[in-house]
Amino acid sequence: MGLTASVLAIDAGNSKTDVAVLAADGAVLATARGGGFRPPIVGVETAVDALAAAVDRAYAAAGITSVAHVSACLANADLPVE
Repeated sequence: MGLTASVLAIDAGNSKTDVAVLAADGAVLATARGGGFRPPIVGVETAVDALAAAVDRAYAAAGITSVAHVSACLANADLPVE
């Protein structure tokens, strides 16, 4: 059975992605950085795989296997009409 943190925070911008795992008291348990989130340029699967890799690194650094909540801001995650 793995440990659970409170929040996974994701800021996936055009040039870089920052991921943080937080405890219930707001303490930062771990962070990770990845490349920009650009599905229109690299394709959705490649962009999501790169995002998942950053999340996996943060989980591993924090020693957790899940979180209770996720907050994500994703660049280029537009509606199809945009």
